[in-house]
Amino acid sequence: MVYNLMNLHKDSNKTDLNVISALLKISSLVLSKLTLPQIYRNIHEIISEIIYVKNIAIFLYDPVDELIIFDYFIDEKDKVVIGTTMPIGEGLCSYIIRENKPCLFTSEEQKDLHAQGKISHIIGSLSESWMGAPISNNEGIMGIIIIQSYSNDNMYDEHDLQLLSFVASNLAIVLQQRKFINKEIADKESLESGLTQIKNQNSALEDMMQTLKDAQEELVQKEKMASLGNLVAGIAHEINTPVGICLTAITNLHHQYKTLKNKITNETASDKHLDYFFEDVDEACTIIESNTLRAATLINSFKEIAVDQSSEAAREINMKEYIEEILLSMRPILKKSPHDVIVECPDNLIIETIPGAISQILNNMINNSIIHGLNNIEKGYIKITVVKEITSFIICYQDNGKGLSEEQVKMLFEPFYTTKRGSGGSGLGTHVIYNLVTSTLHGKITAQSEPNKGLRYDISVPVIDL
Repeated sequence: MVYNLMNLHKDSNKTDLNVISALLKISSLVLSKLTLPQIYRNIHEIISEIIYVKNIAIFLYDPVDELIIFDYFIDEKDKVVIGTTMPIGEGLCSYIIRENKPCLFTSEEQKDLHAQGKISHIIGSLSESWMGAPISNNEGIMGIIIIQSYSNDNMYDEHDLQLLSFVASNLAIVLQQRKFINKEIADKESLESGLTQIKNQNSALEDMMQTLKDAQEELVQKEKMASLGNLVAGIAHEINTPVGICLTAITNLHHQYKTLKNKITNETASDKHLDYFFEDVDEACTIIESNTLRAATLINSFKEIAVDQSSEAAREINMKEYIEEILLSMRPILKKSPHDVIVECPDNLIIETIPGAISQILNNMINNSIIHGLNNIEKGYIKITVVKEITSFIICYQDNGKGLSEEQVKMLFEPFYTTKRGSGGSGLGTHVIYNLVTSTLHGKITAQSEPNKGLRYDISVPVIDL
C-alpha cells in the first residue's frame, strides 16, 4: 500500500514542514547506497523527528519457511539479538502479516484480541500503544515495521499510523532494490566464477596439447611402420577438431561477456540478458568439457602406442581364465551388444607372457569389432581361439562383420586410419595392437578380410622364459 504526502491531514498539528521534510528524507533513502542497517538507523532517526519512537522494530518475513527475522530492534524493555528468527505464530506481528494491513492497538485492544482468540498471546512486554505496518509490494509481504510506547503519555493515533504506513511503503521499495542489487552481485560472482573455470579449462587444454606434443615426439621415435608425414598429418587432423571447437566456444563466450559488460556499464542489462548469458556459459562449458575430454582420450591413446616393454611385468597365466577375466571387465560394453563372444582355449593352457599387452590387444580388437565390423548387424559373433606350439602360442581372432576391402586391409595398421572418421573413431586402435604385438610381445600379426566376410587376425607370440 503506497501513501502520498497529500494524503496527510492538513489540519493535524503534526502535518507541517517538519513532517513533510522528514517524509522526503525517507523517500530519498530509496536511491541511497547505504547498507540496510544504515538505512534502518536513518529511518529511526528521521521518524523520531515527528513521532515518539523510543521502541521500534523492523522484521523481515520469509514466506517459504514462514519465519520472522529480527533485522532491526530497539526496545527499552525487551532485548533481542539481531538476526534471530522466530516461526510465524499468533502474536501481533503474525496478525499484521495475515491481515496485510496497518493496525493500531492500545493495551486494552491487545488484550481483547487475545480474549477473542485472534492472537494466542502477546509476545514481549505489553505496550500501552502499539502500531505496525506491513512492508509489502505486488509480490507479497516482505516484512513488518512496528513502533510501540510503554507510557500513557505517548499514545499513537491514526495520523501516526498513516506516517508509519508511508515509511513501510518506502522501505518496501528499498528492500526490493536491495534484492535486485544482491542478485546482481551474485550473478556477477557467478559470472566471474564461470570465466575463471573457462580460463582454467583453457589452461588445461594447453597443458594437454603440450602433453600431446611430448607423446607425439615419443611416438615418432618408436614408430616402426608409418612415415613421419602421415603421422603428423593424422595428429593434426585429430587434435585440430576438439581444439578448434573449444577455441570457437571461448571466442563466442568472450564476445557475449563483453556485450553483457557493456550493458551492465550502461545500466541496460536485465535479468533476461543475464539468463541468456548464463545459458551461453553453460553451453560453452559443456562444449569445452566434452572436447577437452576428447583431446585427453586421444592423448591417452598416443601414450598407449609408446608402450615401454620394460614397464610391463611378465608372469605365468592360465590363458583361458585370463581371457575370461578380460571379457568380464568388458561386461558393461558386451552386455549392451547382441553379439556372442566364443572362446576356444584349453582349460589348462599355462603361458609365460606379458598379460597387460594381451589384455590391451583383445580389448582393442573386441571394441573395433563392435564399433566397426558388427555395427548395424542384428546378430554377430566374435571367436577367440588360442593354441600352444613348442616355442610360441597362437591367438586367432575373427568376427563375422562387414569386413574390409583389399585397400582397407593394407591401411589397417596405419596410425590414424579409421573407417569411422567423424563418428568417434581415432584410428589408433589397430596401430596400438600392432605395436603391442611386435614391440612388446616380439610377435607377428597378420589380418585377412573381404567385404561382408568378416575380419580375422592371426597373432603368433613367442613364449617368455621366466
